[in-house]
Amino acid sequence: MPLRVGGVGLVKIRVPYAGVHVGDGVSLVQRPILTVYVDLPRSQRGIHASRSYESVFKVVGQLSSSRQRLEDLCARVAEDLLLKHEYSSSSSCELRGEVFRISKTPTSRVEAYEPIPVWAYASAERVDGRIRTRRGLGVSVSGITACPCAQQTVKTIAEWERNSMISDENIVGTHMQRTVASVRLLLVDGESVDLLELADLVKGCMSAPSYEVLKRIDEGRVVLKALSNPLFVEDVARLIAATVSQRFSGLDDKTRVLVRVRSIESIHSYDLEARLTATIGEIRESLRDRV
Repeated sequence: MPLRVGGVGLVKIRVPYAGVHVGDGVSLVQRPILTVYVDLPRSQRGIHASRSYESVFKVVGQLSSSRQRLEDLCARVAEDLLLKHEYSSSSSCELRGEVFRISKTPTSRVEAYEPIPVWAYASAERVDGRIRTRRGLGVSVSGITACPCAQQTVKTIAEWERNSMISDENIVGTHMQRTVASVRLLLVDGESVDLLELADLVKGCMSAPSYEVLKRIDEGRVVLKALSNPLFVEDVARLIAATVSQRFSGLDDKTRVLVRVRSIESIHSYDLEARLTATIGEIRESLRDRV
């Protein structure tokens, strides 16, 4: 049937990739999984699937121990896909994995391994006889959000009943939940950001961060921090987008930001989620209008 197919590919290819450039050091990427696609013209029935795997094997083998940014690895794969699939006009490569680092609790300074899910992406297309690529990267971070609405209700009820439970009007009980925030950046012209810096930025946009291990004093500090900084998922999504545009001032206005924040609710049988998509330029313009 003479119809073009936009993408045909290999999904969830597991590779032993080890090296990723993160700031001034190299961290391990655990269990990286790649997915690759090429388009299929109307004149051809199917792709040569083995060529797609060969592209992944070739590039990963060359770069597996190098200080290579994940989005650059994806770009190399996407470009090689077009070289091997001469009939295709576009390709893409997506990588998912985890970066591990050592984090410390806020008060006792106990150390623990912190896993950070990471995402990298690249697409390539033939334009005027040349291959043009576009890259993307992202992280997913867990934290805590405290509900502002329930907090105000708790305060009001306690005041009505003259309840002595409130000793500090700035810290009032409310329901809290684990919240997962993901941000992806579709980059322009080879620009990039540090993955760990991006993860810390996202974590700082929550009511409080979460930790792998906590001593009692740490638990108390985390709860107090969350209660003193109540946020809706909508607040977190907006704050992430605004902070990205401000922190990474070198990013092009055309860079696209995709934010997804999911609150795993503690008092509801469902979850809440907020999604925000905008270019860096649109975010900066909105912030200027607010001023």
